[in-house]
Amino acid sequence: MRHAYAIIATLVVTSSLVAGCAAGRAFGRGEDAARAGNWDTAVDHYRQAVQKSPDNPEYRIALERAMISASQEHLDAARIAEARGQLDEALREYRRASEFDPPNRQLASKVTELERTLRDQIEASRRPTMQNLRDQARQGAGPALLNFNTVLQPIRFQQTSVRDILGSIAKLAQINITFDSTFQDRVYSVEMSDVTLEQALNNIVSANQLFYKVMDPRTIMIIPDNAQKRAQYEEQLVQNFYINHGDPLEIAQMLNQVIRPVGGQQLAPVISANKTSSVITVRATTAMMSIIERMIEGSDKPRAEVIVDVQILEVNRTKARQYGLDLGNYAINAVFSPEADPRGTVGGTGTDAGTSTLSGRAFNANTITRGISANDFYLAVPAAVIRFLETDTETKVMAKPQLRGAEGAPLSLNLGEDIPVPSTTFTPVAAGGANSQPLTSFGYRSVGINVKMTAHVTYESDIRLELEVESSTLGSGIVIAGQNLPSFGSRKVTTVLRLREGEPSLLAGLLREDQRKLVAGFPGLLKLPVIKQLFSNNDTNATQTDIVMLLTPRIVRTHELTPQDIGPIRIGTQANLGLSGPPPLLGGPGGGAPALAGGNAAATGPQALAPRPGAPTAAPQPSPSPQAQPPAPPAPGAAPSPTAPTQVPSPAAGPPGGAAGTAATPGTGQIVVSAPPEFRVNSGPYTVPISITGASQISSVSLTITYNPAVLRIMAAQEGTFLRAGGVAAVFNQQPDPGGGRLDIAIVRPNDLTGVAGTGLLTALMFEAIAPGQANLAVTGSASGPNGAPVMLQFGPVPNITVR
Repeated sequence: MRHAYAIIATLVVTSSLVAGCAAGRAFGRGEDAARAGNWDTAVDHYRQAVQKSPDNPEYRIALERAMISASQEHLDAARIAEARGQLDEALREYRRASEFDPPNRQLASKVTELERTLRDQIEASRRPTMQNLRDQARQGAGPALLNFNTVLQPIRFQQTSVRDILGSIAKLAQINITFDSTFQDRVYSVEMSDVTLEQALNNIVSANQLFYKVMDPRTIMIIPDNAQKRAQYEEQLVQNFYINHGDPLEIAQMLNQVIRPVGGQQLAPVISANKTSSVITVRATTAMMSIIERMIEGSDKPRAEVIVDVQILEVNRTKARQYGLDLGNYAINAVFSPEADPRGTVGGTGTDAGTSTLSGRAFNANTITRGISANDFYLAVPAAVIRFLETDTETKVMAKPQLRGAEGAPLSLNLGEDIPVPSTTFTPVAAGGANSQPLTSFGYRSVGINVKMTAHVTYESDIRLELEVESSTLGSGIVIAGQNLPSFGSRKVTTVLRLREGEPSLLAGLLREDQRKLVAGFPGLLKLPVIKQLFSNNDTNATQTDIVMLLTPRIVRTHELTPQDIGPIRIGTQANLGLSGPPPLLGGPGGGAPALAGGNAAATGPQALAPRPGAPTAAPQPSPSPQAQPPAPPAPGAAPSPTAPTQVPSPAAGPPGGAAGTAATPGTGQIVVSAPPEFRVNSGPYTVPISITGASQISSVSLTITYNPAVLRIMAAQEGTFLRAGGVAAVFNQQPDPGGGRLDIAIVRPNDLTGVAGTGLLTALMFEAIAPGQANLAVTGSASGPNGAPVMLQFGPVPNITVR
């Protein structure tokens, strides 16, 4: 035996020496790698040393020091890669740095931020096939259009017939004009300058309850604006819209509620949805179709997707204690048996002395005649057993599922088992009889941990979880009407959580504890304080169940919103629906000249101001014998204001009727910013329009807007109508920097050969006042013509905005 002990001790000492030598070698390699600056290798060797010798504090300190150094090295490499724009490499380095420094929450948040940035870039680079097809369809469809960008010379007519005014405009623009047979002439007065052909036509026809239709690239027709003529002349389209993400029935219902012309002047669209093929078919006019297309594009957006990491820990603990004196059944059993030993019926033969239960047997009554003695009686006393038993059982159930789904879709998780639950109904045996035939069916109820959640991703990238957690158990059966039915214990929590991406939420406290205590002993002794513990049987049982749940949501795909989706869709007036862009703004350069429909216009006579297209106006009085009235002489040129753009007078004679004036200087333009001088916190939002006036041959504009981010917050930037003149789809890009108080805007007309001239709105900024102070608003930028040549821009003074 001593020899065996010696062998075991030798083996233990030998293994300890070998492990110590291996740990020392790993530590030495780690020191060499650390001196060489190879911190990743040093961490690997130090970890090996700690694993082989976990109680050595020197090894642990060296490992911590190497991990911090390795984390800093990867952090520096990540910052360099991020500065170079190598986001994939930067993400790998940030992840490595976070692995070496797990408590650093800034590194973990940086990893999450870069993952989201790369995910957004990938989603943006994947241009859907349907979008390509839509762009090709837009380029290849549509009738030939007039050159509406032609800038007209100033127009001044006093009490002149509408026919003569439109005829003069047609000569200036070198187009043909015809009139419907039901056209009625009337007298009208108008003054306009620096306006395009489109702006002049829209102002005149809308003020005289007319509309025009382009017949060919050189001809337009003037038609009275009523329901019959709209139905006769307005072109209608039938188009299929293929829905990718939304419900076609819901979108069609929304369109039928919103697009509803009133007044009978415009044709109501016909909208039909096919849920099987996910297609919405629309028949509508051209103007109405453009509105419906914009609304469908804004509604058919993919829903965000989330992943919820769920960690569930269920702990069951049972404690049992049994101690004290156990006297069996606490009963003395007496049996009269004169012929046989009653102990033979229990536990073995009749000589079993350990039996504590007696069972009397039948005997012959003649036996009693011979006499009764004490030998005929048998007594059984309870066996005395002293118990000292204590048990402690603990069970852990760990689950780490990962749930992924689209927002708004319910996610469920069931960990447990399904218990059948009977359900009995009574039916009549025969028709008209009593309900006496039982019919039992079975349903199932999930017992265990049941989790139901519905995730919603807000437009601020927060996650709202509608959560329901239930921990159910199978209880003891309940007898109802002679039928044993199961019972269930339930602990349920229903709540709504608002979490940020990657923010964990701990749900605990679903604790259940059942205690049972049983004391059995002598009747009198159970009342005594100390004696009852010695002369009684004590049985204590405690069962405890606790559930701890950790939820961590993450966003896989966010809402694919664009500035166009956030901004409003301007559709004109109720009587004249159509995409009209932002409304014209009054208060042009110099603080006084009105800018209407993109130009400086002033009307006299019955119509003081020519409204924008579709605006209701008073009907002018028809003239029985329309004749062109001699125009008033042109007003003498006033001295330009300090902010007015420089214009070169034109000596050319005006059109028939006396229109004459000045034209805008080619290759120039002035940027005008209009804003109220005072903003107020918790009010607004405030709109700051940025316009251009006196422009000529402009194809692209770049603007840089700076402001005080501690005082203002940019909410949206809406595209203006200036560079979209003539129906050209200009490209509007913006690059906001809310933290630095800067917004870069670029507006480009692709493949433009003529450029745009005149006056109009470039963009409208929406600001929110967040704190008192000076806004420090400033605007700079540049412009170019159709051939890329730079255009000289002038910038008027920007209002000094004070936030109170």
